[in-house]
Amino acid sequence: MRINNILLQNFRNYSNLELTFNEHRNIIVGENAQGKTNLIEAIYLSAFSKSFRTNNAGDMVKFGEERGRVNVDINSEDMDKNIDISILTNGRKMIKKDGKAVRRTADLLNNIVVIIFSPDDLRIIKDSPERRRAYINRELSQIRPKYYDVLKNYSDVLKQKNSLIKGLSNSQYSRTYNTDMMDVYDRQLADYGYELIRYRKEFVDMLSEEAGEIMSAISGGKEDLKIEYKTSCDYISAPEGREIMFKQLYHNRQKDIYAGFATLGPHRDDLEFYINGTDAKKYGSQGQQRTIALSLKLAEIRIAKQILDEYPVLLLDDVLSELDLDRQRFLVNQIDDVQLFITSAELNDEVIETLQGGTLFRVEEGTITKVDKY
Repeated sequence: MRINNILLQNFRNYSNLELTFNEHRNIIVGENAQGKTNLIEAIYLSAFSKSFRTNNAGDMVKFGEERGRVNVDINSEDMDKNIDISILTNGRKMIKKDGKAVRRTADLLNNIVVIIFSPDDLRIIKDSPERRRAYINRELSQIRPKYYDVLKNYSDVLKQKNSLIKGLSNSQYSRTYNTDMMDVYDRQLADYGYELIRYRKEFVDMLSEEAGEIMSAISGGKEDLKIEYKTSCDYISAPEGREIMFKQLYHNRQKDIYAGFATLGPHRDDLEFYINGTDAKKYGSQGQQRTIALSLKLAEIRIAKQILDEYPVLLLDDVLSELDLDRQRFLVNQIDDVQLFITSAELNDEVIETLQGGTLFRVEEGTITKVDKY
C-alpha cells in the first residue's frame, strides 16, 4: 500500500496543503506545535475515519472555519483509490470512496491500512487493560473488517444491557427484573462475544509468534517473549462455546446488578506479556517494556502482510527520540518494503544516513516545504 498524495483544507492548522509523497521514505521535521502530528493525524483519519488524538471530530476543523477536508490518493494492489473526508465543526463527517458515499465505517477500513507508533505506545505494557483492548480492536478492525462489525454489535448490546442493569441497581426491587429481556441481551452478547474472542485469540497467537521472534533478534537471543490473551469468560473453541458463555453470563447476573454494570465478557479482557516466563508488566524493566512495544509494531507489519498480501503504511510520530540508537537502527533496518512517515524535531545523523533515498519535508506554522537534501 502506498499513499501517493494528500490534500488538506482547513484541517487543524493547515489552510490549504497539497503534497506528493515518496513511495518509500517521508521524513517530516520541525519544531513542536508546527503541524507535524496534524499531518499524521490526517493520514490516520483516512484509514479509520477518526482521530487518534481526540474523540471530537470537530476539533480537527481549523479554528474559525465551518468545514475541514482530507483527500488522499492511494495505490493498493496496483489499484488506485481515493478517500475524501469532510468534517463539520459539530463533528459530523461525510466520507467518500472513489466519489461514492461511504455509509459505514467498516466499508472504509482496509482501503488503506496504517500502523501508528507514537510515544504513548511505548507505555502500552504498563498501561490499563482498556488501552490494550483498544489496541487489539484498532489493529484487528483494519485487517479483519468483519471484526469491526462484530465489535460494534457487541458494544451496542452491552450498552443496552448496562442501561437495564443500572436501572435495577438503583431500584429496591433489584431482585425482580425482565428476565426475557436479559436473556435476549445475554444471548446476543454470548454470540458476538464468542466471535470477538475467537478473532482476538487468533490475532494474539500470531502476534506472540512474530513479536517473540523480533524480541529475540533485538536481544541477541537472550529474551524470549510470549503474549497471552486472558479472557474473563469460559471460552471453548467450538460451537458449544456460545452456549457455555451464555450460561456463564446467566449465572453472573446478580453480581452484575450488585456492581451496576456487566462484569463479564470480552470488554473486560486483557493481554499478558512474559519475558523468559516472567510477567513483564510487573517485573520488566523500562528498556524491556519498550522493546516489547517495538516488537509489537514490527509484528503488526508482518501480520498485515500475511493476511492482506501487501505491506501497510507505517507512521512514526515523534517516537524515534524515545528510543535509544540501537532500537532506532533496528527499527529502520526492518522496514525496507514499507512506506514510512516519520515526524521528528531532529534526526540522528546515522538514522538519516539509513533513510537515504527518501523525501524530507520541513514544517513551520502550518506550511510544509520539500527540502532537496537532508
